[in-house]
Amino acid sequence: MRRPPLVFLALLVAVLALPAFAAEYNRMGYLSLEGVSIELHGADARIVVDYTLDPGLPLVIFLFGSGDLQRKLEKALNFSSLKPEEVGLTRAVFTAEYAAESYGNQAYWFPAHHFGATFPLVRVKAPGYSLTYTGVQSTPNGFGFFGDLP
Repeated sequence: MRRPPLVFLALLVAVLALPAFAAEYNRMGYLSLEGVSIELHGADARIVVDYTLDPGLPLVIFLFGSGDLQRKLEKALNFSSLKPEEVGLTRAVFTAEYAAESYGNQAYWFPAHHFGATFPLVRVKAPGYSLTYTGVQSTPNGFGFFGDLP
């Protein structure tokens, strides 16, 4: 008599847990991350994030604002000094001060960076460099570069 309720309970738990196992690696709630481009300009960076939203979310963002979306993106990017320039329905642009370390004389070091989420595509651009990574949660190595001469 006790077996049917236990079997039912096990099936119920399996059905409820199945979507969690099938979750996409680049999702953060209602947000699917598509890619990020980091353009280094001296010690600062311009960061462009491409993403898609679940259906119905554009209306919610229109009615209540993009504050939660901006917080999710900031968490995914994981830079300490992000400032939003634009947060739209498919793309956001941020600036990050001191994303690279300055060694003086226009010499900079961009350290390895750990994101708060996995991005399918990461591009890092600096004068003389263009690096592309796929399916990563961090840039594996840092690199040095020289800024534009005045």
